[in-house]
Amino acid sequence: MESGRNSPRKAGLKVLLQLYRASAEEHAALEELRREASQRGWWSTARLPEWLAAYVGLEADAISLRCLALELIPGLLQTEDYAREIHLLGDHMTAPDEVGRWVAARVQRQHRLTGPQPLRLPVVVSEAALRRCASHPAIAPGQLKHLIAQANLPNVELRVLPFSAGLHASMMGAFSLLSFPAGVLPDAAYQEYAVGSHVIDDQVIVVRLDKLFAALRDQALGADESLVVISELLSTTG
Repeated sequence: MESGRNSPRKAGLKVLLQLYRASAEEHAALEELRREASQRGWWSTARLPEWLAAYVGLEADAISLRCLALELIPGLLQTEDYAREIHLLGDHMTAPDEVGRWVAARVQRQHRLTGPQPLRLPVVVSEAALRRCASHPAIAPGQLKHLIAQANLPNVELRVLPFSAGLHASMMGAFSLLSFPAGVLPDAAYQEYAVGSHVIDDQVIVVRLDKLFAALRDQALGADESLVVISELLSTTG
């Protein structure tokens, strides 16, 4: 239960709450959370690796996702063509016969941006990620147009961190921060690396990353200036 792989049974939860002298209100809230946790999400049948499925479950429950992207366009803003290309390039992680399933899962995740109670998505994207995308003429026009369209959603804020900003405090790696409805879960951080990822729930580290994201957001271009940068790159792709 502590690792998040299993949820408690109703009887077990009742015994624990009695042991800890929980109030009736706390009992009702935790029982509702237990029932929701026992419902299998779409990702449970998508045959994703355990590390990714765990993150997707958290993302599905989040109300806000703040993302710093350095080399890749953020997953929730990727087109199918772009997602397929990066999975094909990352064949050390994704076997060729698994690419279609991984891309379909990424597209499914993006429904959080336009469905009921849409996810708030403030993102800071390095200019490097945009220029790497623009260097691939087969996928660049569609991806850059998609970024512009998604950036105009009321729940999405996209800011470009330009090369002209110089050195910055998170050059060692990208990260995301997830926030949840009050009383459900504390904020968490998430980082991916070459062969997997991990979720960070240590609140000391989460608070540090929260302050870091705020500083990088301030260092980045404004939302309107960022759209100008993307539009200019789009014009060079033909």
